[in-house]
Amino acid sequence: MNIIKNKKGAEINITTIIVIILAILVLVILALYFTGGMKSLWGKITSVKGAWDQSDIENVRTNCGSICAGGPTMKDTYCGRSFMVKTADGKNATKMFCDDSNIKAYNLDSCKEAGFDSQTCATYDRSNL
Repeated sequence: MNIIKNKKGAEINITTIIVIILAILVLVILALYFTGGMKSLWGKITSVKGAWDQSDIENVRTNCGSICAGGPTMKDTYCGRSFMVKTADGKNATKMFCDDSNIKAYNLDSCKEAGFDSQTCATYDRSNL
């Protein structure tokens, strides 16, 4: 029975591998930060729904629900009334309408009862608003 005592392979501890991976991750994040890449990454992260001031979104949704309560005759108001919604940091504001994907007023019961859905304002002319 031959026992091989001369190992030519090198052993590496699992802890060492984890430390190396974490160090590489930190270096990548630092490189992104100093090259301005974090701005574009942060822009992609904050472009989701949470980037808007949620109290503004809720106020608009409430106003749209009140408009819908007026029934189908309120289509011009529902589609034509704009609301200014601030970003979460309060630096910018954007014009939004009741059918906007961030507002989704068409999901409210009063809007469903009035017959408004996601396509209600698809052909509405907002060019003069």
